[in-house]
Amino acid sequence: MRIYNRYIMTVAILLLLTTVFLVAFSIESLDIYWVSYVIEALIVTEFYRYSMPRARRALNIISIVLLCVFLLFSVLQVIKILT
Repeated sequence: MRIYNRYIMTVAILLLLTTVFLVAFSIESLDIYWVSYVIEALIVTEFYRYSMPRARRALNIISIVLLCVFLLFSVLQVIKILT
């Protein structure tokens, strides 16, 4: 199995396990789902970025996008709390 296939499988399995975990605890907030997905994908991407030198540029782009999405959700939550 190629390393990018392992990357995709790792992210998919982690997201599936997170979904099962959040559903088991009856969490209904979509924000919690999205933020947990983004954080997990960002962590896995960072681990694989160092182990895949050839794919470093593509994973850097993915990391930047995931970080921007996480920051967007964080800012929206802060705005929601302040209003």
